[in-house]
Amino acid sequence: MDNGEKLHDLLKQSVQLHSDHTALICNDKIISYKNLSELSCTLQNTLSLMGVKKGDRVAIYSEKSITFVASIFGILNCDSAYIPIDASAPIERNKFIINDCEISALIIEKKYVEYFENEFEIHTTFEELFILKNKNRNLKKSPEDLAYILYTSGSTGNPKGVMYSHSGAMSFVNWCNSTFKLKQSDCFSSHAPFHFDLSIFDVFVCIKKSASLVIITENVARQPMLLSKLISELKISVWYSTPTILNLILEYGKLEKYDFSNLKLILFAGEVYPLHQFLKLYNKVPHAIYYNLYGPTESNVCCFYKISNMQSLVEHIPIGKVCEHYISKITEDKTEGELLISGNALMIGYWNMDSLTHQKIIFENNKKWYKTGDIVSIDSENNYIFKGRVDRMIKRNGYRIELDEIEKTLLKHKDINSCALISKQSEQNSSQIVSFIVTENMDLKSIIEMKSLCMKLLPIYMIPDDFIFVNSLPITSSNKIDYQKLINQTV
Repeated sequence: MDNGEKLHDLLKQSVQLHSDHTALICNDKIISYKNLSELSCTLQNTLSLMGVKKGDRVAIYSEKSITFVASIFGILNCDSAYIPIDASAPIERNKFIINDCEISALIIEKKYVEYFENEFEIHTTFEELFILKNKNRNLKKSPEDLAYILYTSGSTGNPKGVMYSHSGAMSFVNWCNSTFKLKQSDCFSSHAPFHFDLSIFDVFVCIKKSASLVIITENVARQPMLLSKLISELKISVWYSTPTILNLILEYGKLEKYDFSNLKLILFAGEVYPLHQFLKLYNKVPHAIYYNLYGPTESNVCCFYKISNMQSLVEHIPIGKVCEHYISKITEDKTEGELLISGNALMIGYWNMDSLTHQKIIFENNKKWYKTGDIVSIDSENNYIFKGRVDRMIKRNGYRIELDEIEKTLLKHKDINSCALISKQSEQNSSQIVSFIVTENMDLKSIIEMKSLCMKLLPIYMIPDDFIFVNSLPITSSNKIDYQKLINQTV
């Protein structure tokens, strides 16, 4: 139920209740709730003086830090929406996002400022970051109650912006609070990047409980030994990440050397967790409570499964039952088909993409339903089981990837005549992307050269694992690329 509470109200409430308690820990820096609030208010005042107002959007282009989190709340305090930018992504992709969402201001690291000098002017600084002001003030107004926009891979060849409201995000935060029995004494991990929807749990659920949040920076996030050390030394009690990261810690983190006794809750989401790999983790950390959380960015978590009976897990881990703030159904009332979700916590829609919004959101019996694109079935205990996709979207390391976006990006290169991408499962059950390339440029006919090219065009998580150079691509009788034949070639 929407009571009008905003995401930034959570910080205000925590300051009133636990002003001196540690809010954030990042590397060797620690900040209390009182000081975090003061920092965010400083930014709020700066943005207000430069003309940022209700209904505007402000982007944050930076690596993870305490200042990043303070920026989120400073922007929200202005009744504006924040857009987190993936600082590791290619500059051209990020320029598209920044131009697409028509921001009034850009909070950015110094090394990226030069790329935006034509559209923005330097206004001032905020801690270690620069604040740039948009020279164009004729900007589109946000939908009512917009809190943030998260950009994800899009089948059109460009990323798409998922708009989320305060009321939708608060519905999720309140569900988490009642479901997981969290405490003010808890210490949360912040492993996910801030442009990834897992971060909504990390930041806002933690701050609702006035707990402590450990910001895990990019230079630590994929180093399993450092992650194990961090969990042990900082007594992290609530962990949320993709299965890929949990497997990394399990295989290379030397768990036997560290004390994980405080780790009471392990949540995972973003991709399928193969049962045999999960059981290895469970045997190493048996005292923790485990949940499989499922949901696309457009709904955040909409289904969940608490793993309480190992004997009931035979082939897979279910995505479970629908969360209490949602209702669900399978298309055409079948026992297997596309999963549809309805509830007040759904996204508002896609930014600047009304036609796509109308494709993905339908109305039936006065209810708004989101078509997830995921095929599910129902087991004997009425849990949903994930079966696959209706389209060419895959998930890898928790990231949603549209294979069509990679294809269309590569086809922009003058020397690539045609290309086609497929996905296959590796021996470790992770999604592997294979790209078939038609080119006459002999220099490009090298996996090293193609990887180098992709580094300039795509985020790291979207770069294909393998490249196969062919003279032509197979086509179907209807003159479309025969993806099934390509899949068969790699089996």
